[in-house]
Amino acid sequence: MKNALRIIVPIILASFMLVSANPKIDNHFLGKWEIDVQRTLSLNDFPSGSNQRLNINPSDHVINFGFAGNYNERFGGLKFKGSWSRYNTDLAVARLESDDRIKNLKGHLNRKIKQGNKSRHELTRLYQRMHKVNRMSVRTYTYKDGNVYLEQDGMDIVLAFRKVSQ
Repeated sequence: MKNALRIIVPIILASFMLVSANPKIDNHFLGKWEIDVQRTLSLNDFPSGSNQRLNINPSDHVINFGFAGNYNERFGGLKFKGSWSRYNTDLAVARLESDDRIKNLKGHLNRKIKQGNKSRHELTRLYQRMHKVNRMSVRTYTYKDGNVYLEQDGMDIVLAFRKVSQ
């Protein structure tokens, strides 16, 4: 009797967990997004003719939210990689601290700070640069009306992204 229960109970428990689990994940961020130039210009009150003068190709400014939490972005010739987490259905945070460029820049600034021959003003400037690098290595995205918006700390403009059809 005990041997039969040891076999039957895990099967019943596993089948109950499979039936009651919600396999659908409502994650709007997953996938590849490219910059929506028109919406970005209109959100930031730029004149409508600015699109031709700026000469922005949407495929040159791309962000990618991977399923396993990996994050990639390409802005022109700059490429960054990191990780991302969704904190709400319409809020995601991407962290770029693991990117080699960010690591190298932080290491360089730390070495300059630790050198003993700096004045108080030079140290203040170096700490300000380190703070700016820390702020710029975290990106906060919001999802609204089918678009993803980046309002980054330290930037005066809002960038809008649209989903790339696969």
